[in-house]
Amino acid sequence: MPEAPLRTTTARGTEILVEPLSHVRSCSVGFWVRRGSCHEGSTEEGLAHFIEHTVFKGTERYPDPETLSAATDALGGHLDAFTGKETACFYGKVLREQLPDLLDLLGELVTAPRFEAEELGRERSVILEEIAQSEDQPDDWASELFYLNFWKGGALAHPILGRPEQVAAYGPAEARAFFHKTYRAPNLLVAAAGDLDPAAFLDLLNPILDKLPEGARNEAPRPSRPSPFLLNVPRKDLQQVSLVMGFPACSHQAEDRVATHLLAQILGGGMSSRLFMELREKRALCYQVGSYPTHYADTGALQIAAGCSADKAREFVQRTVAECLRLARQGARPEELERARLQARTSLVFGQESSSARMFGLAHQAIHMDRVRDLDAQLAELEAVDLDQLNAVAARVLNPEGFAVSALGTRKGRDIRPEDLVG
Repeated sequence: MPEAPLRTTTARGTEILVEPLSHVRSCSVGFWVRRGSCHEGSTEEGLAHFIEHTVFKGTERYPDPETLSAATDALGGHLDAFTGKETACFYGKVLREQLPDLLDLLGELVTAPRFEAEELGRERSVILEEIAQSEDQPDDWASELFYLNFWKGGALAHPILGRPEQVAAYGPAEARAFFHKTYRAPNLLVAAAGDLDPAAFLDLLNPILDKLPEGARNEAPRPSRPSPFLLNVPRKDLQQVSLVMGFPACSHQAEDRVATHLLAQILGGGMSSRLFMELREKRALCYQVGSYPTHYADTGALQIAAGCSADKAREFVQRTVAECLRLARQGARPEELERARLQARTSLVFGQESSSARMFGLAHQAIHMDRVRDLDAQLAELEAVDLDQLNAVAARVLNPEGFAVSALGTRKGRDIRPEDLVG
């Protein structure tokens, strides 16, 4: 019987989750910050991501990038970070013997960055290059345009990387101000999984967390409300149209979350999915197409991503809408639900075999759902979704009135048109 995860909160408000895993030889730890791009103000866009980069440029005990890089390499495992819409995370994976060193480095990053002007200037140039590169990646840019327009005017529309003109102005003062109001005890969560003892882990961790300043948790961002749109962006330099489409869907904690995941699997979750069979195998309109749900604190989307030639873009969208409507009106077949359930069940079980996957899963549940469930509970949720519930969700979500399309690389005269979206 696997040992249940330890879940506790320090006196200063930092939540800690620790799960021993007897079948692995590694340890994975993540320091999670409950603040991403959607928490930024209009003058702060990109600062969460800016901080994620610049803390690696030197800390009190590792004063320059070279020293910090040498300490990272000495771990034998890996150390990394990312910024999302709702969180940022600094994480690593090592053998058990290197766990104290990993915690030491992670602790330095979240408690003692130096933010020196010269190093920030160099890293700022790197971030500006990253922004420019993202605009040159059609799939990434089509996705960014989708977020910008689907949640226009809301917090989710803030670009994670920021806008070049704003990022170019960020320096030590802006970094320190954002860091000090964000990196405090109630805004952090530490998740760990692997070959470790919870009591010994807490003994190592608590002195690090004691360095975090106290204070209140940052306020939640203003709500984002999805809205339908159609955006054609011509790009003569692109050989294909990159499409990101979607319907409004549920939040992290909604009762229909699991059913929405199964619906996305049936619609475009593999080579036997509705969209893959209709658009690629039957019509040869694309090479790849997929659908996936995205959930946030108070909203979500069921998204569809694909690429196709400019002369096929209109037919591609028309047939996508038609297939969605067919599923909404006729419902899924029992065998489709069972296949989607098996795929989801397999993914959950496979996730238990990796310390890093389990660490990410623990943190996701605690941050976004305020509960931690074991594997059996998650599998039970999958089994509880019946065909009637799934089809009710399909009828509600796959509504063309809420459909949104971001199309990058269209050609004049071959633009996607409003009449293509009605089914």
